[in-house]
Amino acid sequence: MTDITSNITCIIEEMDLTKLSKTELLEKCEELGIKKCKSKNKGELIELINQKQTTTQTIPLKKIELIIEDEDNQLDTPIKSTPLEIKYIDLFCGLGAFHTAFDFISNSHIKYNCVFACDIDDNVRKIYKANHKIDPVGDINNVDIDKMTDFDILCGGFPCQPFSIAGKKEGFDDKIKGNLFFSILKIIDIKNPNTIILENVKNLLTINNGDTFKTIKSELEKRGYFISHKILDSKYYNSPQSRHRLFIIGNKQKQFIFPTEIKNNIIPVSSIIDNTETRFLDYTDKYKLEKCNDNENKNNCKMLYKLVHKITNNGGRQGERVYSINHCGPTICASSGGPGAKTGLYYIDNKVRRLNAIEGIGMFGFDNNYVWDEFVKEEDMLFYLGNSIVVDVLKIILKSLELQYFIA
Repeated sequence: MTDITSNITCIIEEMDLTKLSKTELLEKCEELGIKKCKSKNKGELIELINQKQTTTQTIPLKKIELIIEDEDNQLDTPIKSTPLEIKYIDLFCGLGAFHTAFDFISNSHIKYNCVFACDIDDNVRKIYKANHKIDPVGDINNVDIDKMTDFDILCGGFPCQPFSIAGKKEGFDDKIKGNLFFSILKIIDIKNPNTIILENVKNLLTINNGDTFKTIKSELEKRGYFISHKILDSKYYNSPQSRHRLFIIGNKQKQFIFPTEIKNNIIPVSSIIDNTETRFLDYTDKYKLEKCNDNENKNNCKMLYKLVHKITNNGGRQGERVYSINHCGPTICASSGGPGAKTGLYYIDNKVRRLNAIEGIGMFGFDNNYVWDEFVKEEDMLFYLGNSIVVDVLKIILKSLELQYFIA
């Protein structure tokens, strides 16, 4: 394991140079025999002094950033340094939500490097490689853990079907998918990463009267992790989708504090609408459109209408609800059916339609140039999206994790 709180060699001056005026820094340069420096600003002078006369000291990792106050204004000249590399692995990687979020928060001080990814689905691996330039391996149970590169962070949105409301809720009784958590533990036992980030459906907390989650938490705590968990709704984290998911974060040093929800800035579905889409639903032969009342709206998703069968007068099931694009949208599901299968239906330009795959990509916060259509059909892509994690949520979690663990 590479220790992300490991000591780094940092060049420091015994005196706090940032508190000196430019005149005093010039006098210091003269003492050290540094010439041709009168035209330099304070940041450049400090760098010259550090290069000339330094003492090397080992200190815990800190935020490598320096704001220098000039006599008249603030300069944002950072001291040059080699970026810290933090390595992570992406288990059950899917479309690469973790990878996309890590790439987004990487900066000149900290670079996040994916050293391993895996997914059992052939098409998903092709899509992941095309977008992230890493070729994931297949079945996690066939991985030679000893040969894996050491890493700092383990990420995994382990399969949710054994725990989900839409699934059979078999939990660990699902002999294959339910036990993949123990495959994660095998990797942890051998590689001992500093931090783990797991994601699953919110139902994981309550299945088997809570015993399944208690087992997960207990097994991680036995291995020395401080465990935090919380159900997050993506609509409060810059996403146009309302998606409740459980996040479990473990760290060897201290408990993670989840970032605060942003409740006063709900992003509407209109922000990701593809105005070139022309495939609207022709429902008039089978359904009629019935207006909804406010009591039928949930999670700030504004349901305008529901499709009702003309013969049975039944309707309004998950795939028969028609939402406004001026509010957040409902959860995109891999397994839902009906006319609005997977994405839900929306009222756009006085017509009704599902979201297309491009819009689905936007609902999860992936880049507009995300590559997929050369590998799978649209319906398959919507299925994969239904099993994904919202990138917007991960961006905020990972940035908060960085501030708490890596540069605090």
